[in-house]
Amino acid sequence: MIDQIYECLGGLSIRSLAYAVADLYMRSTLGEVDWDKALEILAQNLAGYLKTSPSAAKEIIIQALKCDKGSASQLHTASVGSVGDEKAPTLAHLVNKHVAVDSSPRVKLEIIKKLNLQKDDFEYVKDVITARSEGSLYMKSAIRLVNNRHLNASFSDVDFMKTAFAMRRKSALGRPVSSDDIYVREYIHIVDKPVYIALDVSGSMKEYLGNTTKLRVAKNAVARYLVQMAHIRGTAALALFNTEADFLWTPHPVHRYLREMLEILRYVYAAGGTELASALELLHSKGARGDVVVITDGRTRDVERTTALAKKFRRLHVVAVEKSQFLKHIAKITGGKYRELSPRLDIFELHS
Repeated sequence: MIDQIYECLGGLSIRSLAYAVADLYMRSTLGEVDWDKALEILAQNLAGYLKTSPSAAKEIIIQALKCDKGSASQLHTASVGSVGDEKAPTLAHLVNKHVAVDSSPRVKLEIIKKLNLQKDDFEYVKDVITARSEGSLYMKSAIRLVNNRHLNASFSDVDFMKTAFAMRRKSALGRPVSSDDIYVREYIHIVDKPVYIALDVSGSMKEYLGNTTKLRVAKNAVARYLVQMAHIRGTAALALFNTEADFLWTPHPVHRYLREMLEILRYVYAAGGTELASALELLHSKGARGDVVVITDGRTRDVERTTALAKKFRRLHVVAVEKSQFLKHIAKITGGKYRELSPRLDIFELHS
């Protein structure tokens, strides 16, 4: 079947076809895939290259299977279609069938391993990203208290006046100086509240951005962000969405589950259509209002509904997988920031 499609649709991208086949194989391992479903999956993956809608792409593929050479001419005449509504279970949907949605990342990782899913062994870029030239991964806004516990703080956080007084007092009493005599300033952080991340895992995320897929670039950015959140002992939630959305994990302390969260990211895959509104509905229902980061190409079937949902958030930061005036508008009306996805994206900078 694949050979026939490739031969009849002259000029078809081998890379696009390879990803379509990979998606078809992955979906077959998740459950039974009948003939019509196989056509839908192929159409969803090839629609972008064919520059048409998934439904029109399906018809082109059917004609190709009949080896109607005339179908090749449709590659350049078919109109650009909608985002597609082909439903596919995300990793979040699969896991939450077996455990409660609020289960810890540790429990969810155990379930994922039992599902025997394909693992993406990407190595995320571990750049040290500083904030406000403080030489650390966290942002400082105001002193909350001065503590006499040394919590691996940076040199600039030491309160020298209090520390010098404590050491002089110990010396006068003839007692040894210890780490308890080092006074460290603790700060109120901008991201003290839970941060919600919504990651687009639709089929279009398998497209390439440079020499790797959009999904892998996005997962790299999320991984670096989680490391930064762990450093400030922040709390984060991750939701996945295509045509429907669900939480891969709800708000949990990142420093406690960082290893599990990074490991779970390796199993996240892309499939199905796109509907941004599904992610916004899920986040709003969970009570997310402030620190929300959405990583998406912004495709939606109902712009007005999506815009109305966005206005319910106090601050919605948007990372655009591809340039989008619509996503820029969404970020602006909520007081959030707009950035475009790149291998060096610093999500944490959105909070500055």
